[in-house]
Amino acid sequence: MTHKPRPRPNTPHFMTEERLEIQQLAREFARDVVLPLANELDPVEGQFPEWFIKQMADMGFFGILIPEEYGGLGLGVFEYCLVAEELSRAWMSVGGLLARGNGMGGNFSPEQEARMLPKVATGEYLGAFALSEAEAGSDVANIRCKAARADDGGWVINGTKMWCTFADQADYIILFARTSTDEEKRHRGISAFLVEKERGEFPEGMSGTAVKKIGYFGWKTWDLNFDDFHLPADALLGEEDRGFYQQSPDSRLGVRIPRRGRSVWHRQRWRIRLRI
Repeated sequence: MTHKPRPRPNTPHFMTEERLEIQQLAREFARDVVLPLANELDPVEGQFPEWFIKQMADMGFFGILIPEEYGGLGLGVFEYCLVAEELSRAWMSVGGLLARGNGMGGNFSPEQEARMLPKVATGEYLGAFALSEAEAGSDVANIRCKAARADDGGWVINGTKMWCTFADQADYIILFARTSTDEEKRHRGISAFLVEKERGEFPEGMSGTAVKKIGYFGWKTWDLNFDDFHLPADALLGEEDRGFYQQSPDSRLGVRIPRRGRSVWHRQRWRIRLRI
């Protein structure tokens, strides 16, 4: 190099004192709590114990992105990234668990937010995301799971979903299904639904088959089947036929950020294997 790079005088300092404290808090929790649990459970494909989920809730991790008026911390994406990276450093799966709180991407009505978000922030109401199908992974516009209007004004769901992690233990599932068909613009006609359920159970009309995995332990990942599964009319999230936009990257930051955090875990594992 012909010169030594120098920081510009107007370079913003993103790592404020508050953010450094948040990062250190998450790092200590990851080292003292998450890593020992990962060493115990990951080799035997064990599942997160309830005491661990409660401890994450007590730390405020499930409410990072939730406004203070609903009992959350009211912080932003930057702080969420810091926590996701530190937790994922100790156990990749815990970065994913973080996303089961924090509103799972939002799109709730004001009434739903007032009712649900306080419980999400305390870890009492955690979610799962049912989007992918056998022929609709990255091609979301190819969704075939169908939602038809019922005689009572509600919805009847028929079809399948794949790779729905935490579906059994979640208190609600955000489900995407086709409500109409537009052959020229396939992304139109997809709607999002709120499926509320009991933790640890599948409701009538929904069944699941656990997927065999080679990693990402701590919880189970499911293939779901919907057979005349009934939902009330107010289960629709947002506008009918516009669910495609609700699953876009910008609307699902809370879900996607921990996936980036997992790269820290993968990088560390490969460094150990290669002895870098």
